[in-house]
Amino acid sequence: MDFATDNAAYYEPHSGSSDRDPIATLRTLIRVIRASSIRRQYFSRVLKTLEQDDLQLLRDMDVRWSSTLLMIERALILRTAVDKFLALRDMEELRKYRLSVSDWDMLEVFRKVLSIPHAFQQRLSGESTPTLCDAIPAFEAMKIKWQIQKDKIPSVSRIIDKGLDKLEEYRARAEMVPAYILAMGEDTSISILSYR
Repeated sequence: MDFATDNAAYYEPHSGSSDRDPIATLRTLIRVIRASSIRRQYFSRVLKTLEQDDLQLLRDMDVRWSSTLLMIERALILRTAVDKFLALRDMEELRKYRLSVSDWDMLEVFRKVLSIPHAFQQRLSGESTPTLCDAIPAFEAMKIKWQIQKDKIPSVSRIIDKGLDKLEEYRARAEMVPAYILAMGEDTSISILSYR
């Protein structure tokens, strides 16, 4: 099921279960907090008590590049506030969305995995410099970075493999478009090494 869409059902985590999805749990927690002005006010009060900036939790969207990464990064910044918010007496019904230490650890791992495509997406979205010529070399460099990550974090190799498969699909499509190849010929300084 796709939990990032606006009309998606809330994810119901199974406490203590090994099949618990920390991203879906976080996403649902953020949705239920943001859906209520009272909960948002409580969350702001927790931040004020902790003397943190009044930042809001961000929710990812299925149509925004890197939004899952940005959601995870913001949650990691606000981790203490999230934990304190869920400990409030008035938030008992939301405690099923409490993230365990291992859930937070997995979110940190996912942050590392997602930061690679985000960095390349940022590099390729330059407005002042033509970047079409960088696309295919970027795919290759990203592939190398993810392969290294697979070796370092074997627990997420299946997830990285899915990303590599999708990347290969994009790369194959790009190679069929002559504009990519022509653009690469225009800039002879492009190489995979420039992305390392």
